[in-house]
Amino acid sequence: MNTMLYFVITIAVATAVVPFWTKCAHHVGLTAKNYQAQAIPQSMGVIFVLTYFAAAAWALRADLIASSLIWRTLVITMGLGFLGFVDDVWGSQQVKGLKGHFSSLLKGKITTGLLKAAGGYLICFLAVKGLPDSSLLQAVWQAAMVALTANLINLFDLRPGRALKLFFLLSILYLAYVKREDPILMLFPFLLTALVFLPWDLAGEGMMGDAGSNILGGVLGLAVAVSSPFWLQFCFFCFLCTVHVLAEKFSLTKVIARNRVLCFLDNLGRLQNSTLQED
Repeated sequence: MNTMLYFVITIAVATAVVPFWTKCAHHVGLTAKNYQAQAIPQSMGVIFVLTYFAAAAWALRADLIASSLIWRTLVITMGLGFLGFVDDVWGSQQVKGLKGHFSSLLKGKITTGLLKAAGGYLICFLAVKGLPDSSLLQAVWQAAMVALTANLINLFDLRPGRALKLFFLLSILYLAYVKREDPILMLFPFLLTALVFLPWDLAGEGMMGDAGSNILGGVLGLAVAVSSPFWLQFCFFCFLCTVHVLAEKFSLTKVIARNRVLCFLDNLGRLQNSTLQED
């Protein structure tokens, strides 16, 4: 019964906060132009923070999830969500990619994206520090793994529904392997909220933004860190590094457009399709 209420609370809150935040964003002018140059509400990722607060409160009261995991997830959710929100609202759209941000630093200009990367790593380190059977050195690269997972989802958040589809795919692969109940329950509020938000995202009625993509990637990376063996974490870390290197050299949108299967999956469910533009 406690677990069922956990799911019900999550869905109920998510269903309420999506239209609520949309109206708030319109009211205060928190909008941004999407890839079709249409002004839509941005930083919709705030809904994941609001939903997780409610779900975590019940999980603590019902003793569903270890309190340590709840607080680690809260660090990721609040920390990465805040940094993503700042970058959404005040970040420059002219500088993109890790290479671009570090190039700006060499020119003496500190971008919000670079601050997000540095601050995000520290937040991820705090979230994984002190995990059972984990040394300080292991926490250093586990934090990098969590941070790269957060940025991975962000890299794909260029078209309606694309980032959420990647999050669902990686989460399904994770859930098919993991055996521990705590990280599964921890991940479900974000999965359920993402499902509620998916129709809005596919219709182009709201932009998840860095606030959302960083949270989703961060909690998924944290789940891998707390429940997976070393070899799986290391393989996942290598995969993340490879994708990030390729993303600096090639347009992910062009790669997807040139592959029939990827293009079909990318367009699946999207209400308005247009010619894919260069990222």
